[in-house]
Amino acid sequence: MPPELLALVTHHCRRINAYLARAQQLQAVHGDSMRQWQRLVLYALTDALAHNHLLVGTLAAHLQRQDLDADLLRRYLQSPDPDRYITRDAVQHLDGLTGAVPEEAAEPVWTAIGRRIARDGG
Repeated sequence: MPPELLALVTHHCRRINAYLARAQQLQAVHGDSMRQWQRLVLYALTDALAHNHLLVGTLAAHLQRQDLDADLLRRYLQSPDPDRYITRDAVQHLDGLTGAVPEEAAEPVWTAIGRRIARDGG
């Protein structure tokens, strides 16, 4: 198992768990204001969802680069459309994890974050 992929999962699971914990704690802080609670809980949950989506897409992009059979990838993703997950951000994130040199003059944000995750181990 490539250590950078393990670090990727560790990093994003920590972030996802932090956002989910925040969503759970908001009732204690904002339980008296339904509007404030709804707003903040949705922010926390959509942030967790974004990290999950990026994590899944980055892992799927890695499998795609490893020439995993397309039907098998769709089955793993439980989706007929892998591109739903394998976004430009996910590919850039994988590039950072694997040390690829970006084509852009300025390194994309997710590439830089991927490099940091690979360097720091999560």
